[in-house]
Amino acid sequence: MNLKDKIFLLVMVGLTAGGCFIWYTYTEITERMNQMEDEQFTHVDQVNNEFRKDLKTLDLQFIGRGKHVRKAQKDIIANNEMILFVSDSLGSLIDDVAYNLNELSRDVEKHFVSVEQNIRDIEEGFDSQRRRVSRRFSDLEQSISTLQTSLKEIESLDIIQTAKAKANEKEKD
Repeated sequence: MNLKDKIFLLVMVGLTAGGCFIWYTYTEITERMNQMEDEQFTHVDQVNNEFRKDLKTLDLQFIGRGKHVRKAQKDIIANNEMILFVSDSLGSLIDDVAYNLNELSRDVEKHFVSVEQNIRDIEEGFDSQRRRVSRRFSDLEQSISTLQTSLKEIESLDIIQTAKAKANEKEKD
């Protein structure tokens, strides 16, 4: 496994880990939002049930009594204000979560662009190095063939042939 494969494998593992992290945080935030929505519905139903029970009790016990009617009206106003307050706070929490998700999405996109640019730079560097090595290899092959041709020409000279013949005669003697 060469360096390029190792780097590529490392980058791919990093991308996969980053994708898993993003998926995990997204599902956690989605689950939290669903939980908050369920809690809101439960709370609103609880408040409405309590209000209905109190109103029914007041209606049955104090029909026609003005002070109890005014108290019930104040309770209704207080309940409406509490519902508005709770829904506003939940709305702001939901907006905060949406903002955080958008920010996370932008950060992840920046990192992916950066990683993709790094991969392109590495590929360009690798291609350049491959061309240089290929060119050097071609130059070496050409030099070897030139040396072989020159050696054959030198060996075919009369002086060399005569020296070889004398050397062979000395070996035979």
